[in-house]
Amino acid sequence: MQQTDKHTPGRSFRQVMKGIARFEEMLLSLFLVVMILLACYQIALRWFTSGGIIWIDPLLRYLVLWSGLLGAVLATARDGHISLDVIGYLLSDRVKDGIRVLTCTFSTVVSLFLLRATLLFIHSEIEFGSGGLFGLPSWGWNLIFPIAFAMISFHFGIATLLAIIHLFSPDSTVIAK
Repeated sequence: MQQTDKHTPGRSFRQVMKGIARFEEMLLSLFLVVMILLACYQIALRWFTSGGIIWIDPLLRYLVLWSGLLGAVLATARDGHISLDVIGYLLSDRVKDGIRVLTCTFSTVVSLFLLRATLLFIHSEIEFGSGGLFGLPSWGWNLIFPIAFAMISFHFGIATLLAIIHLFSPDSTVIAK
């Protein structure tokens, strides 16, 4: 019996990855809408009442931080992060695939080191940090750092595995570009 395209492991994997990226997009979109609405409201209050709500500015700072890091996660998921391709057009496809394995592996390792550093930062914030906005401790607002670097590590790890699969079997249906 031949297996249909609906039930191939590559297709299921691509659907899961697209679902994760879709969730990241929705969360980032929500943050951006909230930021725009709060900023406009604060500007209107300053124009018409010569004042504003004291908690909006710190909240906007945190939302900018969260949005920026979620944007980095999404760029990694889409393989849209900054990269330099100076001599790629001169190389064979096989060599490019090997270089992709190396760069993805390197990026995974670096992002794991950054994840570790952010976990140490959060630990320090828990131990020595102060109170934050809305009575939440400052470490709670900074949780985006380990969350983002964990997701970036995850996306680079998946990219590494896909690059290895593609290197050893270029006809693989698992690759999702």
